[in-house]
Amino acid sequence: MTSQPLYNIPRGSILQLDGRELTVSDREESGYAVECKETGECFTLSLERVETAIRNRDCEVIKPAAVEKRKALLEYTGGLECVEQLSEDDQRIVQARLALVIAQDELRAEGVKLTQRSMNKSGTHRRLLLSRAEEIAPGHNFLGTRRGGKLASGFDVPQGRTLASYRDVYHRFEQNPVVLADRDRMKGRREPRLCEWQERFIDYVLNRWHDPRQPKLASVFRLATKVFHRSPREMAQEINFPSITTVRTRAKAISDVVAVLGRGGTRHGTNTKGAGSTDVRALAFGEKFEWDQCLLSIFTSGDGVVRAEVINPKEAPQELADNEIRRCWLHVILDVATREVLGWIISETADADHSKALLRMATRDKTKEKVRYGCKQDPAPPVRLGLALADNGTATRNAEVYASQLGMGMTVMTARAYQPMDKQFVERLFGTTQWDVLNFQPGYTGSRPGELTGYDPKASAELSHDQLYGTITRYFVDEYPFRPHRGTGMFGATPRQKREEALRRYGPIEAPSQRSRCLHLGEKVQATTTSEGVRAFNIPFNSTALQNLAAGTEKEVTVHLDPDDLREVYVTAEGVKKVAKTRLSMTIFKDQSLEEAIEIMENATASNPSLRVLHEENLSEAMQRRATESGFFPDSRDPLSYQKIEQLRRRADKLHQVEARPPRLHRRHRCSRAAHEQGAHVGCGAGTPRRCGTVQTAVPIDASQGKRTSATVRRTDGCGPREGVHFGARP
Repeated sequence: MTSQPLYNIPRGSILQLDGRELTVSDREESGYAVECKETGECFTLSLERVETAIRNRDCEVIKPAAVEKRKALLEYTGGLECVEQLSEDDQRIVQARLALVIAQDELRAEGVKLTQRSMNKSGTHRRLLLSRAEEIAPGHNFLGTRRGGKLASGFDVPQGRTLASYRDVYHRFEQNPVVLADRDRMKGRREPRLCEWQERFIDYVLNRWHDPRQPKLASVFRLATKVFHRSPREMAQEINFPSITTVRTRAKAISDVVAVLGRGGTRHGTNTKGAGSTDVRALAFGEKFEWDQCLLSIFTSGDGVVRAEVINPKEAPQELADNEIRRCWLHVILDVATREVLGWIISETADADHSKALLRMATRDKTKEKVRYGCKQDPAPPVRLGLALADNGTATRNAEVYASQLGMGMTVMTARAYQPMDKQFVERLFGTTQWDVLNFQPGYTGSRPGELTGYDPKASAELSHDQLYGTITRYFVDEYPFRPHRGTGMFGATPRQKREEALRRYGPIEAPSQRSRCLHLGEKVQATTTSEGVRAFNIPFNSTALQNLAAGTEKEVTVHLDPDDLREVYVTAEGVKKVAKTRLSMTIFKDQSLEEAIEIMENATASNPSLRVLHEENLSEAMQRRATESGFFPDSRDPLSYQKIEQLRRRADKLHQVEARPPRLHRRHRCSRAAHEQGAHVGCGAGTPRRCGTVQTAVPIDASQGKRTSATVRRTDGCGPREGVHFGARP
């Protein structure tokens, strides 16, 4: 059964749906056959789809008659549809003419017979018409009365023929006042001044001019005249090329967006001419945050004196030196919902370690920074972070940082390359910081190289790295949160007001986990347990859980340490499922960070080197005296002091000797010298011939008794003469 359509949409109507204009070509059983004007695509829309869009005010239906009327209106007005498209002066003229038209309609309705002649300046009905128009629009002074002998300024009312044409065109276009505007802009030459090949030449020059190499228009024009091809017929039409002034005029008429895209590239055009965003992307505090790094446009130094030295990159220290002039990186993390700055650090490089330090700062209390740098207000509180948005920089896009974020329960989102609208809030913060803070400090470099032509930033550098960090800290704590913000969704409120509103509307914030900070954002140190616990960065930690994990043995473990809080660490070991919570043993470091604790230990060992040398001499003298008085160490010049090891070695060789015993098949007997001289003597235990010295003998056998006779053997081999070795047959 064919469904009956609810709305009247005749053939030829235009449906403005989903950002496209679709022309209805036919009404079918399944719906409307439409054609897209832009792409030429033909498809069918179901009745339910169209009717639902109309109910939801997502579809505009323009009937064929309205299409033709709109086309005629645009052709008559030169592309104008409403009065608001005109200037203020033209709008005032349209208002005056509209008052004259309405006055004509009212007088005609009252029975007054208005003609073109009667509405002329000498006509009978002109003053009546102007008086009625003055009542409708009193501010235009249609009558033009005299005041003090001078004619007051007013609207110059035309003759009756023109007044009648105003009324006719007004009613012909369905009482649209825009048709009463002047059409002088549409006057002029109708046929083109340039011939076809000259227009093509201008297009050729402008296309070559829109190149990312950004050539000069005059140079392109001169060279194009040498290579542009013209046929003899075209040269007969006009021999001269268009002037450079004509080409420049055409170039100025091109849209700025087109020029930027053609000469600056798509990426630059998107960043500079792209449409903005008014999307409110977060509501609750800590729900979403953006973070990024920026190389600050300022040089910092200890005292402003330029120093140079040859350094080895492999041995150069990573920390910032006091007297080294350099530009620093600023790492910032910003809450999107409130625009509160959650964390900020400066560093020499942009890497994963500083990114993790920035995340740690956002999830901890920043009272130390407040006290150290003299801030008057309270900084942003620590919060458990939700959705993280960063760019493709190496400092944030790496496995170490991603693993830390996922371990903390964050959702990681990577912004697109060269799309500043993806993280516009933190990018805007860098510009605000530069113009409000850095621009007034010594050592400022400018926004780009060579911008400050009369200022040397390196020679003017006076701020130390700590002073620069203090200035930025006071700005982010005392000033920025209390400034009215005009960003999307802020409506002039300050970031601190927005945070209070978010807490009131969406509830308290989620508290960060210290355990997760240690395990996922902290530093990992490989160490070995002892009876006193474990040491990480030469700082001792111990607990009952750690001793139970070690079980009285030395075990290789991994210490997870929070550099901002040394009171507790977590220890893990291979093959052990339980994570041991361990406390700080040396309580003097309880209120210190890892950097401060290491600095204290370095200062303790590096302070007063001359006094430390004297102490080492006293220690050496005392140890020498104690060793001499003990009598345990003999004089090193006595040769007997070096013979003990040799004596022990000879005694050990005797212990290594093993006695050789003959087999049980033979027993001893004494050989006679005669038998030995005859070459017959006992061989090995098996009775085989054996070489004794230089004589090979054999054992004589008595055949009558079936047994061996005795013989005496003298050995003359390498072992020396040996007598009394007797072998014989067992009875």
